[in-house]
Amino acid sequence: MDDLMSLAPHQVEEWLVINNIANKEIYLISLFLLFAFLIVLLAKRYKVPIVVGYVFLGILLSPDIISLFPLIDQEMSNMYTLILANLDYITNIALAFIAFTIGSELSLKTMRRLGKSIFAIALMESVAAFAVVTTAIYLIGWPLYMALLLGAIASATAPAATVMVLKEYNAEGPLTSTIMAVVGLDDAFALIIFSLINPIAYLQYSGGGAIDISEIIVFPLIEIFGAIIIGLAFGYTAQYLLTRFNEKTRKILTVVTTITLSSSVSIFLGFSPLIANLAVGFAVRNFAKKNLQISEEMDTLTIPLYAVFFIIAGTEIRFSEMGSLSFLLIAFIYLTARIIGKVGGATLAARLSGAPEAVKKYIGFGLLPQSGVAIALAYSVQRQYVEAPEVGLVIFNTLLLTAAITEVFGPLLTKYAVVNAGESKD
Repeated sequence: MDDLMSLAPHQVEEWLVINNIANKEIYLISLFLLFAFLIVLLAKRYKVPIVVGYVFLGILLSPDIISLFPLIDQEMSNMYTLILANLDYITNIALAFIAFTIGSELSLKTMRRLGKSIFAIALMESVAAFAVVTTAIYLIGWPLYMALLLGAIASATAPAATVMVLKEYNAEGPLTSTIMAVVGLDDAFALIIFSLINPIAYLQYSGGGAIDISEIIVFPLIEIFGAIIIGLAFGYTAQYLLTRFNEKTRKILTVVTTITLSSSVSIFLGFSPLIANLAVGFAVRNFAKKNLQISEEMDTLTIPLYAVFFIIAGTEIRFSEMGSLSFLLIAFIYLTARIIGKVGGATLAARLSGAPEAVKKYIGFGLLPQSGVAIALAYSVQRQYVEAPEVGLVIFNTLLLTAAITEVFGPLLTKYAVVNAGESKD
């Protein structure tokens, strides 16, 4: 297996067939769905958000934990890790549907009513997370470029777990609307911040040189606005068809096809599929002149997809690479500083912008989960710093550990926020 990447394409195909990789993926997905069913039963009984159970189960099914079982040898463990890596497409599809869901909740009416506070909160919580994390990491003695990279990545918020909790508890109100809008805008702000900071960090790491303005301004804007244009075009087409379809089968196929096509075109052109599908959902919600009545079908359709997605997210944790005291210190500082930046920045912006009282009190609690975009940015750092693999490794492992923690505790805090704000209907 270690030499798999060195094989010719036809040899790789032969190896995959001989080892029944496709069948093993089906076995693993079916096992995940069985466990997900049990998690749903337990979560409902103990009144815990389902997504917490999914992520915690994924952590228990991570390769490091599985390899501890006496019947699992090294070859079986390596095979398990390979199969998990081959399930990345599920993660990409799930994130596309989550982005669509967020976009479909952003009505122009709500944006006009809460627009000022939404943009202020999204901008300030992103910038505050970057500033606080960068300062904290630098003050404990790490190089400036490491502090800048971790700070830029800290600005990202993962919408998936938060959206799942809001949907599970049928949350509705100004706090819920604000959270949905902020986590949607957050990805765009995080991409801009990272694109601005990454060249500066690399310049500081390499010891000098000129900064290419196109890299830090032009390219990020092209990526963001290109994704928005693609999403609006696909979304407008989709709502045009949906207004003319009454049959459920046609409606579902229209939405699913639109989301996957939008993702495919965006990836092909080098744009963000998350922002593209956010725009798709926004267009479907706001361009349609009548209620398209697709939310219930979409919620039902995505239940198993989200279950597998969150379990896979939990399996990404690698405890074997996180044992040193220096790593645990940087992870703890990163996590603490990011929470301070997110909660403090969001709360301050809500107060300064005159947001509703529930938003002022609880908005920060819905912005803590971090995976998805943040892990993708950490991957890009690993590829960029190939000559210094320890840089990418520390950043990536920090993201994995803190993401696992926030994916467990973040949904609990989101539930606390919407329940205490009186917006939970469940």
